Amino acid sequence: MDTKPFVIPDIPLKKHLKRELLHATELIRAELLCSVRKHRTDIVESTHLTRKRLKLFRAFFKLLKECGDRKELKELNTTFRKWGQSLSELRDVHVHKLFIEEVIANPSEVISTNLLQEIREIARQQVDQMEQRLVAEGDLFKNMERQIDNYSLIHTFIESNQFDAACILKGFKVSFQKSHQAFIEAESSKLSEPFHEWRKRLKDVQYQLDLLRSHQKHINVSVSDVEQICEILGKDQDLNNFIHWMDKLNLNTKSVKDWVLSLRKSQHGLKHQLIAEGNRFYKHSSI
Repeated sequence: MDTKPFVIPDIPLKKHLKRELLHATELIRAELLCSVRKHRTDIVESTHLTRKRLKLFRAFFKLLKECGDRKELKELNTTFRKWGQSLSELRDVHVHKLFIEEVIANPSEVISTNLLQEIREIARQQVDQMEQRLVAEGDLFKNMERQIDNYSLIHTFIESNQFDAACILKGFKVSFQKSHQAFIEAESSKLSEPFHEWRKRLKDVQYQLDLLRSHQKHINVSVSDVEQICEILGKDQDLNNFIHWMDKLNLNTKSVKDWVLSLRKSQHGLKHQLIAEGNRFYKHSSI
């Protein structure tokens, strides 16, 4: 298995753009297949990487949405979204287990080690059950590998439409504007879902910036700011999912309630930080 880090392909907005898009498609597809096949040795890493590659592909499609048949592109996006959703449950139980292990490695005075070990065992059992149902019995990764290997509609879409720098940059502008609107809705809400939506829209922007990195002198957006905000949004979402999971366990002891309360306070702090970072970022970015 190749362990070299994946470098997102750069798409020069020059002549032979269709050829460049086909080349980028093949590179992303090859890496996606590699991440799916990795389940044979590391299911956790395979799940994580596969979901990232699928999100990259979807951001790539959205970059092209002003250039071709939107109905075809919507079908492509829907297909890849469904593949990603099939991994969501597996990803969540992995994150719960990893979160608990991190807390055990850095003990908190709020909750006892014995109770943490009890929660860790619950998480471990859920991981085993989910992997058995989706992977061992359901052949999740094998089915996905076969589908991706036989999937040709991406090439068909690129071959049958016309592309130029203007339409691709317009696609990026649409993605950026959607991220800004999602931030405005998150800023005015106390709920977690709008922050999750903001993260999804800003991840599109992050991946598209990587795909267009040779053209960034024409894009007034700070890559480092986008990466930093996406990282904080990811922590917020993981924390939110973990708190919901703890609520479902119904471990109604005082120490558990106190611990969950401290986690909620941490999440509240993250949201304050995100609002400040978002206001600063969108104020100084112009598309």
